[in-house]
Amino acid sequence: MRTIAECPTQVKRPDTATSASTMLVGALVLCRLLLPLLTRHPAWGIHRDEYLYFAMADHLDLFRMQFPPLIAVVAAAGRAALGESVLAARLPAAAAGALLTLVVLLLVRRLGGGWRALLFAWLALVAAPVFVRSSLLMQPVIFDQLWAALALSALTLAAHEREPRWWIVVGVALGLGALTKFSIAFIGLAVMATALLHPELRVQFRTRGPWIAVIVASLLAVPSVWGQMLHHWPFLQQMRALRAGQLEQVSALGFLLEQPMLLTGALACVVPGVVAGVRGTARDRVPLLAAIMMLLLMLALRGKAYYAAPVYPALIATGALALERMIRAARARRVLTVAAAAPMLALAIVTWPIGIPVLSPQRMPAYMDALGLRERTNMGEPMRLPQDYADMLGWPALSDSVAAVIGRLPASDRADLTVIGGNYGEAGAIAFHGVSRAIPYPRSTAGDFFAWGPGPASGDIAVVIGSSSDIEPQLRQLYDSVRVAAVVRNPDGVPEERQVSIYVTRGARMSLRSLWPSLGPNWQ
Repeated sequence: MRTIAECPTQVKRPDTATSASTMLVGALVLCRLLLPLLTRHPAWGIHRDEYLYFAMADHLDLFRMQFPPLIAVVAAAGRAALGESVLAARLPAAAAGALLTLVVLLLVRRLGGGWRALLFAWLALVAAPVFVRSSLLMQPVIFDQLWAALALSALTLAAHEREPRWWIVVGVALGLGALTKFSIAFIGLAVMATALLHPELRVQFRTRGPWIAVIVASLLAVPSVWGQMLHHWPFLQQMRALRAGQLEQVSALGFLLEQPMLLTGALACVVPGVVAGVRGTARDRVPLLAAIMMLLLMLALRGKAYYAAPVYPALIATGALALERMIRAARARRVLTVAAAAPMLALAIVTWPIGIPVLSPQRMPAYMDALGLRERTNMGEPMRLPQDYADMLGWPALSDSVAAVIGRLPASDRADLTVIGGNYGEAGAIAFHGVSRAIPYPRSTAGDFFAWGPGPASGDIAVVIGSSSDIEPQLRQLYDSVRVAAVVRNPDGVPEERQVSIYVTRGARMSLRSLWPSLGPNWQ
């Protein structure tokens, strides 16, 4: 086996790290960090998924989590720094979006791009709703995009510079991805397929670089895999539920047609990136090959449209370079620069409210109508608002109503009270807001909450938050007394949260602890 030092490096790296380009990169990254934070309308709160991740942070145990633990670490850091605030969720997501931008801009610069290519790549990222929306929400999605972009950028440089040491960065990125979201495995497969098909990368399997990458990625993945083993592979249970529900709505044609909608203005760089991959040298083909491999995987597995998004940043970088080279070779450089940048800027402005909730909940439906967009839930139900936006409304009000119901109970009841959320959003919101409202920590059979158990109370008296139509008959089978204490209406929420009942139940026919194993987990 050849050592890394023995591998030839015939391509001389261009020296483009000037102070001017460094300042430009820094300014663009800072702007990307601040944009989602400063343009968000204050009416939009924390997303239901973010409440779950804050609850995961309450139970943070690196090697015993049901799902990759990095998002819980991020949530714990956000809340420790910023407390019970929306910014505790928004800042980590915006920071990850800025880091994704930094990775792409550094790739552009490393490949020899000048200020035009840097500007084009930045505009493409802010004109693509799939990257703008992900940088709004503290979810694994934006971190998955970040690690995938880092892995594919390093793979591109390994081929372009004929330098196997970049494989170590690939391994670190894939390992961090495994701590974030198991879908990084698809990127890993795309990386492997690309390397086997690409002559400059295939020869590097004779060096230590790719094998060190495998070891590093495997070691970093240990906490995620160990947690799965301890909890009997809940990821597989969730995937079965996902395939039986949301993924049933996915078609191959719909998947392909949605890709341009996710990218919109970024197509101005993606298309040149594809052309450069087809017409350029073998070293220019890495991002295109990886994108093709990922798209084929997603089509075969019936993945959601946005699952393919992590492969596009590297393609955006090579496309921005191709645009710049075309302009440099022309006479009317200033005119062509404006002609290339203006459509991306215009589309970024038009689509920005789709990625970041700039408008109020009252004005957003009219804007959607003006663009001719019709949103549907993951289950295919029509909505006035994007589902992610609807999932950011109503949770503090729900917490206030639960606190009011509990406040009306006798002190003797409150001493042995269990609060049960009907889904992870309801339970997560109560867990987050409940501390300041003197609400006992909630329990739920939904997802991760099920593993945290029924709590210390007997369960004889419970406050149950129920959004499904069949919750009351179920409660009457378990309790002697079931009373609706309040109804919370949220007309702009997702369908199951538009009318939520809060029940007070008494006289449990079985202890909650003995009943608990038969109640979940529920991965819907």
